[in-house]
Amino acid sequence: MRGTRSLAAVLIGLSLVLAPLRGRAETDPLKEAWNRLPAAEKHFQKGLREFQAGRYAAAAGAFRKTIDALPRHAYASYYLANIAYVQGDFQNALADMERSLRDLDFMRDLNTYAVAKQSQTIDSYRQMLDSEWENAPDCRSQREIESLTDEIATEKNKLEVRTAAEDASRLSQRAHFLYFLGNIRFQLKQFPEALDAYQKALDLNPRHVSAVNNAAAVRYMAGDPQGALDQLDEGARAGVGGHLNLKLKHLILEALGRPTEGVLQEDLSAAGPGADLGVVRFALAFNGGDPLLPPLYENGYVVFSRTSRQAILVDPGVEDPRIAELIARNHLEVKAVFNTHNHDDHAAADKVYAALYKAPVYLSPKEEKRTDRPAVRPIGDGETISFEGFTVQALLTPGHTAGSTCFLIGGYLFSGDTLLADDIGSPAGGNDRQRADARSGLVRLIREKLLSLDGRTRVCPGHGKTTTIAAEAAGNPFLKNQPADLNR
Repeated sequence: MRGTRSLAAVLIGLSLVLAPLRGRAETDPLKEAWNRLPAAEKHFQKGLREFQAGRYAAAAGAFRKTIDALPRHAYASYYLANIAYVQGDFQNALADMERSLRDLDFMRDLNTYAVAKQSQTIDSYRQMLDSEWENAPDCRSQREIESLTDEIATEKNKLEVRTAAEDASRLSQRAHFLYFLGNIRFQLKQFPEALDAYQKALDLNPRHVSAVNNAAAVRYMAGDPQGALDQLDEGARAGVGGHLNLKLKHLILEALGRPTEGVLQEDLSAAGPGADLGVVRFALAFNGGDPLLPPLYENGYVVFSRTSRQAILVDPGVEDPRIAELIARNHLEVKAVFNTHNHDDHAAADKVYAALYKAPVYLSPKEEKRTDRPAVRPIGDGETISFEGFTVQALLTPGHTAGSTCFLIGGYLFSGDTLLADDIGSPAGGNDRQRADARSGLVRLIREKLLSLDGRTRVCPGHGKTTTIAAEAAGNPFLKNQPADLNR
């Protein structure tokens, strides 16, 4: 029994290779590649470390050694293409990237081979335990063997689940490789070929927002503004509207002779006599520090009284000259900055505007403190802050973050990432179950605190288009009685 338990412990501790579990014969090329893989992996890991440190010459040397050890190592070719691209050597980048795409299937088969090996090992242990169970001298020994058999069965189930997930991730991986191939073609001014690569990427992953933006840009440059607009609209339907290139969309609409109001800036102020409250939305392009990723467009708002000229800013995530111009043109006096939560895309420009207008920053005390932020004034659930001409009421709605807060001002609800058009905020951190529980709790809070508001209340979210309480109560898929897809 000691030997059996020791073997099982070794099995449970194995680091299983993630890949599709498919039965196949042990072919010589795969067996040879499997034997070469440890040496190749040593060089590949060194190449990754050098690449991440920005030491591209050393990284390229390590990736070439990887290919010497395992000639069809698709991932080493991919990083060589990246290095050549950064250095402006687009012809070599193209050659490396085309080789990488050719070898992706081989790497998939190699992973399949590895998983099959692991699965065979699991089956061997199960057969051995079955044999021992039949010869066990007593019930206690049988129970111990049964326990080990259950552990092994669990491990095999984990392997099968993880390998199924890997199948899906491979489609996304190939889509990203095709997208990068499109970028290389674009740099070489091979525009039809670039568009073809972007479209193939989107066929595999319609949510690859960079491919959406770049494909739309190529169509616009080719004199097809309608095709470019259709491309962006298709991306919005796929659920990546917050990352679409709104400056490009503005240019496309201008080329089509269509209104551009609401794309980069929108006046939400109520019309009619006695409408004192002014509200202007700015789509602010937030770059998270990675120049290769498209900006995330975040909604920053200026709220003001037309009579008193007192104003506040809500979620100024980006310093944008349009905000200062609006304030100066309307002779506004900014009295405060309000943050729905403390994520960079909503609060990164707090320090700038707090200093410029000598205005305090209001934020829930439950939000994570950050040293690069100005001092904040805590605002609690239900608390109201009055200005001349309007009042701000805080509604704590934890879920997206621990201190996420909505602000009700007159007939407007500034909801941050708590409530968006046809969507709700995604809880950050934790495992899948914890995130699902957090989202269920957020749905309850939204129903209790927000959907109870007047249906005509204008919802001004942190991303995307504005909506109303009535529209979200009627059509938001996450707020209906039937459970929504929590993984969306």
